[in-house]
Amino acid sequence: MKMDIIGAGSLGLLLAGKLIGAGNEVRLWCRGTEQALELSRRGLTISYEDEREPLRLAGDRFYSASVDKFAAAYTQDPGEWIIVTVKQNALHHELPEFLLQVKDAQPHIACFQNGRGHLAFLQALLPKANIYAAVTTVGAKRASGSEVIHAGEGGIWLGKESADPSADRQGSRGEAEPEAICLIEAFSLAGFSAHLSKEVDTMIYRKLLINAVINPLTAIWRIPNGELLASEHRIHMMRALYDEAVSVYDACGIGRDSLAWDNILEVCRATSSNTSSMLADVLASRTTEIRWINGSLVEMAERAGMDIPLHRWICRMVEGMIAEER
Repeated sequence: MKMDIIGAGSLGLLLAGKLIGAGNEVRLWCRGTEQALELSRRGLTISYEDEREPLRLAGDRFYSASVDKFAAAYTQDPGEWIIVTVKQNALHHELPEFLLQVKDAQPHIACFQNGRGHLAFLQALLPKANIYAAVTTVGAKRASGSEVIHAGEGGIWLGKESADPSADRQGSRGEAEPEAICLIEAFSLAGFSAHLSKEVDTMIYRKLLINAVINPLTAIWRIPNGELLASEHRIHMMRALYDEAVSVYDACGIGRDSLAWDNILEVCRATSSNTSSMLADVLASRTTEIRWINGSLVEMAERAGMDIPLHRWICRMVEGMIAEER
């Protein structure tokens, strides 16, 4: 398959490397020319935390360029899928300039963003596009502009988001498109545990709950995930965020696993040494995704006539950690 991957961060590099290694044609679109040149010169390396041999791909096995060149390349020679792995802030504020240039096309797009809001935003931006949500638990850490560490196996689930989060998710949403089946097969052949899902909404909200409890606290306290369990004070704060979030889910008719709290604790243990993406952004003085994670819960609460003051406070706290340019 021919694919365009927009975003050469940790996940983008990992997906690109695995897909290239499996024989797919990949164009990797970077935020700037410096990383694109590094990838062309050094190639792409996937390392592992165990003793496995790294996967090294020469720079001539794929095409890398800055994202400002994406529209011209895609218009002249469109790929079968556009895979978007940038974070929400870049998606909302940087990508529209380039994506609007292909608004008359009918691309298939897989979106790997955390939180909520990105799917509706992209659909409004590209009304002819066929947009899929992609949820992943795959672990990746970027070591450099051309090397990524595959830090955890996890899985990938692809599906269409429902317009109504409280709708019955057991019903059929139609037969899977051949293009979606082909993408899942490509991910599987690349070594990922990949699945088509009619319950991707459930997975989006499950991951949102986990991220809303773990990520902002690690960013504020500047600790790896596992350190959240190091004291009762920290666990108490986690539980308070959790309780507010599930009250919103209940008010909005969004189902949740009865073991959701235990699952969050297990994620902390399983990723104990990981630096959350929100903490990584804070440490790099980058804008975080708090608006689309905890902020989306605040918006849901407001629509339900509720107030969740702790999540509102958490949003302000994390947003205030990055000084705005004036």
